[in-house]
Formats: sequence, structure tokens, C-alpha cells
Amino acid sequence: SLGGDLLVRDKQGYWTYNFCVVIDDEVEKIDLIIRGQDLLSATGRQKILAQTLGFSTALLYWHHPLIVDSAGEKLSKRYGSTSLRSLRDKGYTAEDLLGMAAFAVGLSPKEQSLTRSQLGELFR
Repeated sequence: SLGGDLLVRDKQGYWTYNFCVVIDDEVEKIDLIIRGQDLLSATGRQKILAQTLGFSTALLYWHHPLIVDSAGEKLSKRYGSTSLRSLRDKGYTAEDLLGMAAFAVGLSPKEQSLTRSQLGELFR
């Protein structure tokens, strides 16, 4: 199921998120998109839009389980969840954060610091 029509402008005439990400991915030549399972329903419609617009970048999508807080709520800027910046300010390194994220979505069996190349190996 594609989940219905893909709106490109909202009622106020603003470009929608779904339209903007398709355009942005093409302009930036993004070929791998990793995002939460909550956005899975929009993926088919976004792929059709990209094809309709004649975009050439071949996209691969990976939808990870959502990272949630102790109450089971999705982490989100909208709801004031802890930001990466605040964790960095507390002394966490980029490698610490990559390891935390990999563990949280089940890519790594334990929480440990990971380099970008080590994280990439988890996708192979």
C-alpha cells in the first residue's frame, strides 16, 4: 500500500516535507536514506514522485526501529527529547553516539563506541 496521495503543497500553499525531501535528496545526490519506521508509509509515494520528476539517483531505504525514551515515546525535537548537542556538551564523543544509536536500533549487541567505518560494517 502506498498510503494515499502525496501532497506537494499544504492548505496554506507551503511545500510539504514529503515533497521537499524528494527534491533535497536529488539535489544532494543522496543514495542511501536511513530513517525511522514511522516514515515507512511515505517511502513508496516519495519514490513515485522522484520517478515522475525524472530524478536519476537510485535510492536505497533502510527503516530502523524507533528509538524511544523510558516511557516508550519516540525521541523527537518536537517533544524536547535530549539533543545530540546536549550529549556532546556532556562529553559524549561522536563515536559514543554512533554506538548508542546502533545499540538502540538493534544493529549492535552491546552499547560501545563505534567509528563511522565500524558502523558501516554493521550494515553489510
